[in-house]
Amino acid sequence: MSVSIRRVARFLALTAVAAVVLVAAARFGLSRFLASERGKTMVAARLGSTIGMPVEVSQFDVGDDTSSFRFRVMDPTNPKAEVLNVPRASADVTATDLVTGRVAPSALSLTGAALTLRVNSAGQLTTPLPAFAGGGGTVPAVAVEGGRVCIRQEGRPEFAVGGINLKIEPAGEVLAIRGSVTDPKWGAWAVRGELRRDTRTGWVELTCPDAPLDAELLGTIPFAPAGLFADVPTGERVGVTLRLTIGADRDVQPAVELRHVRTVFGFPVPTTFHLTPGSERFYFAR
Repeated sequence: MSVSIRRVARFLALTAVAAVVLVAAARFGLSRFLASERGKTMVAARLGSTIGMPVEVSQFDVGDDTSSFRFRVMDPTNPKAEVLNVPRASADVTATDLVTGRVAPSALSLTGAALTLRVNSAGQLTTPLPAFAGGGGTVPAVAVEGGRVCIRQEGRPEFAVGGINLKIEPAGEVLAIRGSVTDPKWGAWAVRGELRRDTRTGWVELTCPDAPLDAELLGTIPFAPAGLFADVPTGERVGVTLRLTIGADRDVQPAVELRHVRTVFGFPVPTTFHLTPGSERFYFAR
């Protein structure tokens, strides 16, 4: 029996075209499903299981290599309380990754992310947060653009700072933090730090050469004891270095330096204040 080479070639060509059509249809079907309410619910469940907190997804668009979405993270103890609102996020995650559950992005971008934390009158954080990730898993590089943090402590005005731009890049067991904060009220700050995943320790440092010591703004700072700034020149502008060190027990130790320069007989006279632990509370001392 003879076989026509032309017929075989035509058959192979039609098979290839059919395969392309089927793959495109499957991809289109997955994209439509993921954009549906059921699909967004599935994506929210995947994100929630990763974060360990309830997640609501309001928008989802999947591409060949990257997915973009809009989501909120809610307080598990209060389903109406929002912890994180991300109006735009993107990650190198495909539709197949989400459907199969193999979601392990290497890069995550968050635009306009707003974090809201709640603190009781005693200075204890009441908003539950995910545990500090340990070693062994894959951690994506995270970029935050135009972020905002709001802390609401009982009995105090709301603390809020915006203009947060950060990059968190993994290098082995170390997460390197670099970025800046540019807020119209709080000024321009540089941010850097390192967190170790194996020991769950690290530090974060914020510096500003010209920060305002405005009494009204200082009154919104959470966790600060009453009268903390009684001995510093409020109403002035100072250089500030704030360093937070995280211990293995997740205890946070603050270190603060304020550098104030005043003019005496035409000569600059610098004065430095350091945050000092006392028997009952922290205070600033020269």
